[in-house]
Amino acid sequence: MPKWLRGYLLMVKWVFLTYRSWLSLNLAIQLGIAVGFIYGISFFFPAITPEIAKYLTTGAPTLILLIVGLVMVPQIIAMARTEGTFDYIWSLPVGRMSHLAADATVMFGSTLPGIILAVALGSFHFDFSLSISPLVIPSVILMAMCGTFIGYSIAFLLPKPMMVNVITQIMSFAVMLFSPVMFPAERLPGWLQAIHTVLPIQYMADISRGTLTDLDVNLGLAFIVTGAWCVAGFIVTLVVVHRRR
Repeated sequence: MPKWLRGYLLMVKWVFLTYRSWLSLNLAIQLGIAVGFIYGISFFFPAITPEIAKYLTTGAPTLILLIVGLVMVPQIIAMARTEGTFDYIWSLPVGRMSHLAADATVMFGSTLPGIILAVALGSFHFDFSLSISPLVIPSVILMAMCGTFIGYSIAFLLPKPMMVNVITQIMSFAVMLFSPVMFPAERLPGWLQAIHTVLPIQYMADISRGTLTDLDVNLGLAFIVTGAWCVAGFIVTLVVVHRRR
């Protein structure tokens, strides 16, 4: 077995055992978020048309992945930096990226039940048929990796853990209320639409819409932009991680 693979598998076991008591709580939270997105946010709309139903159903898994990648991951890293956990883990004879990959794997695995529940519940509750593409699995992996690497970049670039907590809370608020995830981008002001043409959030939502429903989206562009942000986040994370002592 290659050394990097063995190190990764060992770190997956390490992270799972470390987060074991927390993962059950996180699972319950993710399931609750899935139900809340489908049932709760639908109350904001006076009438649920088939298009709105599809936006809500595909937006829920996108928001779950964004919250985990952009909020939970940086906050966990900030907490580990505060406690000095990283100083110990990175002293182990395992690559630093192996630990981050294992951490992301466990986090992503804990979101899968919520993602599946959100999609299935949305289709059932709003009574429409899904149009699942063969690209749905790689698309979910790409969205998870994109959000996670951006989250890692934020966590390691900001000098103070307290700053990480503040920024991620602001991002959580902005993503849920001012991002075209559960509604079309045309409903936003022109200047905010322009901002979202360069951010990955709208394109991640388009990937979800294009691989789960028959909504008309530019799936190719969505994959390109999300992939570019994922690569950029990976490069930044790789550079910062190996420069940190």
